[in-house]
Amino acid sequence: MAGQFVESLYTGQAFQGFFYDTLLFEADTEYQSIRIYDVPYLGRVLVLDGIVQTTEADEFIYHEMLTHVPLLSVAEPRRVMIVGGGDGGTLREVLKHPVEKVDLVEIDEVVISSAREFLPSLNDGGRSFDDPRVEIVVQDAFQYMKAHTGEYDAILIDSTDPVGMAEALYSDEFYRLCRDALSPKGALSAQDGVVFFQRDEAARTVSALRRLGLSAGAYIAAVPTYYGGYMTFGVAGRDAAVLTPDVDTLSARYAGLTGQTRHYSPAVHHASFTLPRWIEDAVEGKKQ
Repeated sequence: MAGQFVESLYTGQAFQGFFYDTLLFEADTEYQSIRIYDVPYLGRVLVLDGIVQTTEADEFIYHEMLTHVPLLSVAEPRRVMIVGGGDGGTLREVLKHPVEKVDLVEIDEVVISSAREFLPSLNDGGRSFDDPRVEIVVQDAFQYMKAHTGEYDAILIDSTDPVGMAEALYSDEFYRLCRDALSPKGALSAQDGVVFFQRDEAARTVSALRRLGLSAGAYIAAVPTYYGGYMTFGVAGRDAAVLTPDVDTLSARYAGLTGQTRHYSPAVHHASFTLPRWIEDAVEGKKQ
């Protein structure tokens, strides 16, 4: 049945919406509501708790930038953890690297099963989930990380916005667990929202990671689905070089990937760290 969807993520704003042809899937789990719509131009759209998560049309921008920036900042990343990411898009991109083990830690198994069936373009028709290098862990990442110290060369925090159950994934305690789970060369990335409307998210992430002794900063990408302009991503590493990417080094590592990227390139990686002054001020927690 056709209909209309309107998101209300931002207080007082109702700009994100679409007309859909079909509601393909709906479920209310113990953790959240899940809806998958078929939408003209955007393709299939995943909505969790009334907030748009990803669309077939432009998911590659978000998933490539969340994944390849930290992974190509680390020499020979072997073990990776994805926090959330049950749609499989980030996992698909991680598997382009010569990694040995990927732990996908997703609290809601229904996100994975519904994405496998209704969002196959994000996970290579389910093959990403079935790759022998992948272990799917259906568990709260906050609890999972308490038992894993110093294991991961990269941690990719592919979480929902800091609303409801996901709010804990933006806490100082969670970032401390992330730091402790990183290997001596490890790096992490986190989605930190659209900075124009969610000004404090990147500042909160970056300041928390710096307090924990990591070198931390932010980079940007414009993802059309996420209304309001540039999306910011937090990034941090034990080595400060994660914040000063060298194009030649990135290019050498990029050449080792299996498969193509549609948005990411070493030059885009390097350029994404050049922030407009107002975004730089936001990341550094300066008042408007």
